[in-house]
Amino acid sequence: MRSATQHNSAGTAAPDTAAADTDWMNAVPLRLRPGVEVITGIDDRPLLFNPATGRYVALTRAGVRVLDLLDGSRTGAVITAGLAGEREDLRERVDAFLADLRQAGVLTVEPREPDRRARILSFSLREHMPRLRLTGRVEHVLEPVAAVLRRVPARALTGAVLAVVLAGLLTGGYALTHPAGHGYPALWWVALPILVVQIICHETAHALACQYLRAPIREAGVGLMLYFMPVAYVDRTDAYRIRSRGGRVMIALAGPFSDQLWFGVTGVIALTAPGQAGDIAYVLLVLQGMLTLVNLNPLLPSDGYHAVTAAVGAVNLRGRAFAYLTHVVLRGPLPSGMRALGAWRKAGYLLFGGLCLAYAAGLAVLVLNNLWTMIGGFFR
Repeated sequence: MRSATQHNSAGTAAPDTAAADTDWMNAVPLRLRPGVEVITGIDDRPLLFNPATGRYVALTRAGVRVLDLLDGSRTGAVITAGLAGEREDLRERVDAFLADLRQAGVLTVEPREPDRRARILSFSLREHMPRLRLTGRVEHVLEPVAAVLRRVPARALTGAVLAVVLAGLLTGGYALTHPAGHGYPALWWVALPILVVQIICHETAHALACQYLRAPIREAGVGLMLYFMPVAYVDRTDAYRIRSRGGRVMIALAGPFSDQLWFGVTGVIALTAPGQAGDIAYVLLVLQGMLTLVNLNPLLPSDGYHAVTAAVGAVNLRGRAFAYLTHVVLRGPLPSGMRALGAWRKAGYLLFGGLCLAYAAGLAVLVLNNLWTMIGGFFR
């Protein structure tokens, strides 16, 4: 039996911080909070959904069977004794599972205040992107478009989208690699507001894909990825309800696919428009190319990363890798679902987490160095 894993509105996980707190296991009959749903979501996995917090909790099949015992007539100690008997290893796993449910906020027992190590581990599992919400739900705007798209056969729609994306990528790529005749335009800054409009369309594409699959977004806004990179976002938490990997990959790639349409149109303008119009288009092509590379980089919490994790059926791969790194360094607790990791999984988490940290640190140094140079130039 693996533990439940809590996912918040950003799709992160919370660790077990109550494993050492045993009094509640003996004193309080356990039951699920009113309104908590048991649903089937990603890759046909059982999930708990708490509408009061908007959070999902991933379960194993064995965990679902334990839920039948959470009827308010048994304490945690009684449940553990009935399931594990005298097997100490199984008792620890059942206790950890119930503690994770408590910390996930789906039991009527209030979560325990985490200690310092647990708070550090919880921090490592987060998305690390402060957000500023700009809109709420927008399904009333997107549903008419999504309804029309649903009438098109899925294979035909997928083929048409891929054809447009490929045409845009080839056209933009050809224009970007043939800069002959283009100079640096005086009105280069015109490319920036155009890029902002493209980014809005990028996030709208994510939202439309969610609406098409009947998992509407909760909000949209701007945030600071890794606390220093400004980005736009749409909250796709309810994509946990989508069972198919292909659907979740489609949601992740909808934004980059939208970008390739812009890339192709910009490429046509760069190849055909004379004077400053063509020069501005070429500047925009360079920016679009850089945006695509960043957006598909799997070492960042990017669309490319989300597409890869969806394709392989992983959940919060970055958070789990950082959690394991934190565990190795600080010897703190792990979420109970990560306590039986094999050697290859441990090595993979260490490698991926280390690469992500090194890349983020290098990127932060580069950004701060450029800012310092700009500020120094301003005061000269």
